[in-house]
Amino acid sequence: MTKKHAGSTKGLVGGQYKPLTDKQVEQIHRASLAILSRTGVRVEEPQALRLFEEAGANIDGNRVRIPGFLIKDAVDKAPSRVVLAGRDPNNDLILEGKRVHIGTGGAALQVLDLETEKIRNAVLRDVADTARLVDALDNIHFYLIPIYPTDLPEDRVEIVKYYAALANTTKHVQSGAYTIQGIRDVVEMAEQIMGGRKALQERPIVSFITSWMVSPLNFATDVTTLLIEVCRQRMPVVLSAAPMAGSTAPVTLAGMLAQLNAEQLAGLTLTQLAQPGCPVIIGPIPATADMRTGKYLAGTVELGMCNAAITQLAHFYEVPIYNSAGMTEAKLPDIQAGIEKAQSIIQVALAGANYIHHAAGMLEDMSTIAYEQFVIDNEVLGMAMRAVRGIEVNEDTLALDVIDQVGPGGHYLLEDHTLAFMRSEHIFPSEVFDRQGRDDWAKDGSQSAWQRAKDIARQILVEHKPEPIDPDTDAWIRNRFAI
Repeated sequence: MTKKHAGSTKGLVGGQYKPLTDKQVEQIHRASLAILSRTGVRVEEPQALRLFEEAGANIDGNRVRIPGFLIKDAVDKAPSRVVLAGRDPNNDLILEGKRVHIGTGGAALQVLDLETEKIRNAVLRDVADTARLVDALDNIHFYLIPIYPTDLPEDRVEIVKYYAALANTTKHVQSGAYTIQGIRDVVEMAEQIMGGRKALQERPIVSFITSWMVSPLNFATDVTTLLIEVCRQRMPVVLSAAPMAGSTAPVTLAGMLAQLNAEQLAGLTLTQLAQPGCPVIIGPIPATADMRTGKYLAGTVELGMCNAAITQLAHFYEVPIYNSAGMTEAKLPDIQAGIEKAQSIIQVALAGANYIHHAAGMLEDMSTIAYEQFVIDNEVLGMAMRAVRGIEVNEDTLALDVIDQVGPGGHYLLEDHTLAFMRSEHIFPSEVFDRQGRDDWAKDGSQSAWQRAKDIARQILVEHKPEPIDPDTDAWIRNRFAI
């Protein structure tokens, strides 16, 4: 089993990394307002069109041009603080300011099998098992269901996968919304677990992602309907949009950020028209396209830069942000995966993003998960969050007394000061990353980090027993939803 790190890593305050100056943030903000008032967005969903029109937007057929006063009003109404609770209150996340939380993400259809190392279809069992894995890994702060179970009928996916997740982790559970009935079923189940609607709204243990925007600037009709439903349920909702520079957004990073920010402001406005005060989390995920093939690129340095930059826009508006890091084009948990994942994770975490998904377990442009990759990424996230915590400078950490006591030529190995601070000042990787000398490493089997991570994943799946749902509640859920 992995070793515990000293102290909780979730909710530490970032913001040290700022790829944009304050002036550039203002420029992108003004450009986004110009896009919405001049170019506008396409909206075909009848409820959304009516809400925009009644609020005073300029409607020309399906083209909606949104004036700045509507944007400002929506930003003012949107909560600056959103709680994403876990069944265990110790796993609650407070999304506000520059507090950082990192976890899983995606809707992968494939799994790199832990035993065969072959690709197979993702199934419901993987939802339960990866939830159990995440439950045991301290530096993964939430469980965004990372796979789409291919063995379930479409009309059963939402309720069954949310149940499998909630039953196997006490961390917050999030996933995509696909049907209105599915949303209502999941909310009803969560109300039963929490003891009623009011209790759930105070500490929502579930939330929903709506990929309502088809870039550039086009509201996806079916998903917009789902977005409005989640708002009216007063559940936390993510506005996910992922344009690619050079394909579905301008090739210039500034142009891509301006368009994406405009898309987010348009969605934010709709949420507050549908349900003022709705707990919304903007979800901009800027990325780039391969200019040779048009393919989505996940592991680029630009992805980390732009996700950090769009985080600055969220801080400007004082709204919580969900965005991406830790993605890779690598097909295996190899050196490419390590480099591509770590560089974006460190950038986005240091930027102070509130809810960084895709950061654990993902491979191959979000199409594949690997059990051992969750274990490896747990260590990467621990190191990233240590960087977020920064260097504490005070009378104790400056250590003048102990420096004077040890004096020239001495050493600090046995000093009380060393013992008092060694675990808080330094992060010690678990069994995944090897820091032994070569001889000791050879005696232990000369294993790679990949091999050690597989062993740890297997051990967790055998030994870790998450806190179960109350048996009476569990029986009610199974009966009510025929699970």
